[in-house]
Amino acid sequence: MHVSRWARAASALQALIVAAGLLPASALAAPAEPRTIDLRWEAPDGCPPVDEVRSEIARLLGASEQRQPIEVEIAVARKRGARLRLDLRIRAPAPGERVIHGHDCAAMSRAAALIVAMSIDPDAVARNAAAQPAQPAQPAQPAQPEAADAPVPSAPRPPPPASAQPPSPAERDLEGALWVSAQVEQALVPAIGVGLAAGGGIRSGWFRADGAAGVVPSSSSRIAGTAAGAEFRLWFLEVDACARALERPLGVYVCALGRQHWLLARGREVDEAFTRTAPIFAAGLGTLVERRIAAPLKIEGALHVVAPLRRPRFVVENVEGTVYRPPAAGLSARLGLALAF
Repeated sequence: MHVSRWARAASALQALIVAAGLLPASALAAPAEPRTIDLRWEAPDGCPPVDEVRSEIARLLGASEQRQPIEVEIAVARKRGARLRLDLRIRAPAPGERVIHGHDCAAMSRAAALIVAMSIDPDAVARNAAAQPAQPAQPAQPAQPEAADAPVPSAPRPPPPASAQPPSPAERDLEGALWVSAQVEQALVPAIGVGLAAGGGIRSGWFRADGAAGVVPSSSSRIAGTAAGAEFRLWFLEVDACARALERPLGVYVCALGRQHWLLARGREVDEAFTRTAPIFAAGLGTLVERRIAAPLKIEGALHVVAPLRRPRFVVENVEGTVYRPPAAGLSARLGLALAF
């Protein structure tokens, strides 16, 4: 069949118009530039890999237009038995922390992915949740003649697993800790002494309580104008009760303490050697500052004003003058590391 030049030209023009209409659509269908998510994932065996957590975050965000970079650290650790603890820390753009307890690592990782996605674009997460398609219905079986007009019931949605539910506030907030620190003492020894302290305690919501023991091994003093004096060593047991005043970016607590000391003196450059131990109880007020450096590790520092309730005199027999008497008040400080569990 003969086709005229005009007919061929019309067909070519129509093809160009269709092609021109398809180009914008293909351009719009091009994948969007990926979001910048710096995710650090640490988890024991049996937990999902980091790629699965990234995929879940991407699925929740969908076609979100947010491009702001985000830095996230997620660490999962085993506690007693099969219990797990997930520590989530967002460093940028808006710092934040969250702790999740549970037994199902997969469900906890999905909950962490949801927290990260909500911090990036909560509107996109809400839209994607609303737009999730219903579960596909099972293929219909051939209908019997007598049931041809009966409606086919839809399959019910399975309830979310209990382990995926957010932990209760009481379960989420309670934690224990062990710590060790360098101790700097000026309140109960003649000169500034450096020692060691170790302890532990619990934290629940805004409250924390600690018990500790420590020693300042060496400090000395002498009677003015003479060589006679004594070497001092200090042991103590301490109980602290603290209330949190600030949570972020640093945890800041206001603390009260009670401390039982044992101050040992040994004579130095004296005619007759002597040893004396004086028990001294003291009370104090101060502040404690903590900062998480890597889950579950924290750095802690404390500074207290300490006042002894009794101030015994240390003297040398047959030598006039006082070797040492504790001041009415002094300073006590510590700096060290704490392990939360």
